[in-house]
Amino acid sequence: MKKNYMLCIDLLTLLQTDNLVEPGKRYWGVLRCKLPSEGNIHGDQYEFREVDVPLAVCRRNVHLFVGKYITITLRADGSRRLNLRNINLDDVNIDTFCLELINEIRQALKSLIGNS
Repeated sequence: MKKNYMLCIDLLTLLQTDNLVEPGKRYWGVLRCKLPSEGNIHGDQYEFREVDVPLAVCRRNVHLFVGKYITITLRADGSRRLNLRNINLDDVNIDTFCLELINEIRQALKSLIGNS
């Protein structure tokens, strides 16, 4: 995931039940950048439109990272979980496996946190 702070934007929210966005609450929808209109001196304009998501469509745990050895999922309570994928230990060089696993965990955490 790429982190980017956008300053000076106008955001129009079209929510189904809430009047204002509640901090910490998840909303499913579409965020779009509107085309700049003439005379717009206030920066970029965005619109978020909340959509209905049937429960059958929602995945229980959203995958934040999927690699060769691990996956990182976002749980319903907002916590992240690192999961080791199934591995066949019959033909594995232990040292190579451990080094590749460490590198993949580093890569996954760097992509989530954004540190170098």
